[in-house]
Amino acid sequence: MNRSVSSELYVLSSPTGQILAVSEAMRPLQAQVSNLLADLTQSGENTEVVLSGRTYNVQRQVLWSEDGQVFGIMLSFRTMKSDARLGEMALTLSSKLEIEHVLENVVRFAMELLDADAGALPIYDAELDRLLPGHLVNLPVDLIVPITGKRRGLMWQIIDQRTSLLIADYADHPAALPELVNIGVRSLLATPILYGQTPLGILAIYRMRNEPFRESDRDLLQAIAQQTAIALQSARLYRRAIRDADERFALYQTSIELGATLDLEQLYQVIHRAVTRLVNHQRFVIAILNEQRLVDYVYIITPDGRRTHQRLPLHCGLAGYVLRFGVSLRLSGAHAIPEPAIQLLPDIEGDPAQGTLMATPLSLGDRIIGALVVWNNQYDAYSKADLNALELLAATVAVALQNAFRFAQIQTLAITDNLTGLINRRHFLNILHHEIERSRRYHTPVSVAMIDIDYFKQINDTYGHLVGDHVLREVAQRCRQHLRDVDILARYGGEEFALILPETTYEQAMVASERLRKTIAAMPIMLDGKSLHTTLSIGVASFHPTLYPDPSSFIADADRALYLAKQRGRNRVCGVQELTNNAES
Repeated sequence: MNRSVSSELYVLSSPTGQILAVSEAMRPLQAQVSNLLADLTQSGENTEVVLSGRTYNVQRQVLWSEDGQVFGIMLSFRTMKSDARLGEMALTLSSKLEIEHVLENVVRFAMELLDADAGALPIYDAELDRLLPGHLVNLPVDLIVPITGKRRGLMWQIIDQRTSLLIADYADHPAALPELVNIGVRSLLATPILYGQTPLGILAIYRMRNEPFRESDRDLLQAIAQQTAIALQSARLYRRAIRDADERFALYQTSIELGATLDLEQLYQVIHRAVTRLVNHQRFVIAILNEQRLVDYVYIITPDGRRTHQRLPLHCGLAGYVLRFGVSLRLSGAHAIPEPAIQLLPDIEGDPAQGTLMATPLSLGDRIIGALVVWNNQYDAYSKADLNALELLAATVAVALQNAFRFAQIQTLAITDNLTGLINRRHFLNILHHEIERSRRYHTPVSVAMIDIDYFKQINDTYGHLVGDHVLREVAQRCRQHLRDVDILARYGGEEFALILPETTYEQAMVASERLRKTIAAMPIMLDGKSLHTTLSIGVASFHPTLYPDPSSFIADADRALYLAKQRGRNRVCGVQELTNNAES
């Protein structure tokens, strides 16, 4: 039987009105048709009859033998209501491009046409191999949950075998769901929704009364499923087109934003906003592979807000896994964690066993420079399309990060003394200017110390400039190790260093400078197994807006205090307050 006209019923009759054969779907109506055959075989080509309360259009086709004799008459019965409603449904569905609207309309059409008491249209997710609830009518909302795992039960039978199912006495069926039996389901009719040979879902209808579905109902439901498959595929293509358009716009907008900044902190925020446009997440990480082959988690967003920078070994975390193997990950559930086993970082990256995680490398050609990681607290939250979108974004992000790294490197070279690695004089003066302005505005203290290596010229003359350079580097490194992170140490010129001490009063600056002087004096520098004792002379000044109109006058007083320390025999600390006392004496 042709499924395109599957709502038809067939009777093969002799010319005298005797039944020779009937279709399987016609058997329940055979007794009623027998009484009408004499008239139907003699009637015109088309006529109408009422069987079991339904109106059918009867088409009559005469069958001829090879010798020109009539040997039979084929009568086909088609419900007029079904044809009209199927056409109406096809027209309605063709105007619906949202999947939710398609599902709702299909279930209600099927229930109306087949006089069902309840209906459901679970959707098959081929990517994750699971059945989703889809749309329910007159069934408890929580009755059907996502079906994953072992492929058992009637629904999986329909998907796997791609065949319809009619159960006249549902309660007695061995695979019946107790939940459906308990709410009074007496009969079930279900058919797969196939686009070609690809299953998209299942159309199922239920009767609660003692009037089971018939074979002719199966044919009609299959006709509805065919229309549904076309509508669902169109809706899916529409959704994909909308998503693709949104992704393209998001990537275009991101490329503009990424190209507009070379500041790393601003760039991290732009990347975060771009990922937020693409996928929902509760955690987000930007990880960078540094020169020591350690993972720098430079940007960490958690449900509690932003976390501070973390540096961890390469074998830790899923970002480390991505950086080692250069692969993207999409994980959900403990079973999905990759081998070899890795040390998870749930506080930073999220736990795949408690949700869904995606990670992708940031690559420049064959070189991996970092990774992006996102985590959602829902299972199976991300699809393959989500991962593809993240990978597309990562390609643009990698280039933008590399440009920002290079710019930062150039900036560092411009403000850094090549020999000692400290900031240079020009950058020191810029920072001091900002610290002075901050002190003026917020009335906070700031002090400076000018530092000179004692008898440095003698070191150069005695040991040579290479040793002199070594001494400069050692003194710079030791000073840096014994200062606060907020303190700014610079090479001011020759053997002279300059130090900014933010939030530090004059008395505190004197104490800190004395501690630094003692530290250097107590730590000789080793040269070919010999000890070279090095000392410092230090001059200290603290900012006062009425005394110092600009940075140069401020530094000049600290320099005068340094000169006083040298006058008094070197290896000592002098402050500006001693300049007045010295002048008076």
